[in-house]
This record gives sequence, C-alpha cells and structure tokens, in this order.
Amino acid sequence: MAPTIEQIMTGFETALDTIPDFRAANYASGSINPPCAFPLVPSFEYRKTFGRGTYTLPFRIAVLVSSSLDRAGQHKLAGYVGQTGDNSIRAALELDKTLGGIVQDLYVDDFNSQGLQEVGLINYFGGVINVRVMASGV
Repeated sequence: MAPTIEQIMTGFETALDTIPDFRAANYASGSINPPCAFPLVPSFEYRKTFGRGTYTLPFRIAVLVSSSLDRAGQHKLAGYVGQTGDNSIRAALELDKTLGGIVQDLYVDDFNSQGLQEVGLINYFGGVINVRVMASGV
C-alpha cells in the first residue's frame, strides 16, 4: 500500500530527531523554536505523480536557526546543512533512505539558502532542503 504524505512527513521527523539539540517536527508550527526543521506539504500533479507503480514526490524541508547572534547562527546553519557530521540533516535523512520502511528510497538533492527569514515578528537564518522521495503507488 502506498504511504500517505503525512506518513512520509512523520518519517522525516523521526530521522531528524537523531540530531542532537535539534527540534524536528512533521508540520510547520505557528511557534518556531530554533534550531528546527520541518517538512512542507509538497506540490504535485495527481495523475502524473500517483499513477500505478513507483512515484516520486518532491519535498521541501525548512531549516531555521536563531539570528540573535549573527556569526553563531550562520555557523550553526552551516553545520546542519553540511554533507556529513553529527548535526548534518543530509546525513540523518540518508542514514535510512527508506524512512523506516515507509518509502523505497530518497535523495537529498540540494539546499537553497533563504538568508534572513522573518516569521511573525522574529528573524531567523534559514533555507530549504529539497528531497525526492520514491514510493510504491496504488
């Protein structure tokens, strides 16, 4: 049976919970508590994406860190989006590329820095990690 989008988003949260002193969620909260990451519901075309067989979903995972100390915040973000290391989001996601058996495979494609982001009245340093998820169709 095909996984739901919510199951995949929860799989991301579980994988990102392995990063020390980091807050992962499976949704975009109205209250940001950095450093944190959460997947955004993907955009897709029903007939192209969810046909029979295997399908690919393009997810974006938002990453936010505090901007209260410019250098510390930017360096912390650099560690989270680095290719390897205990704090690497990419390494955490690719440790189990099936998200605990939910999907067939995933690829962390890239990171797009968004610089200083305003959420409500507070600024954060952040960006978006693009991930492709392959799963079995219906």
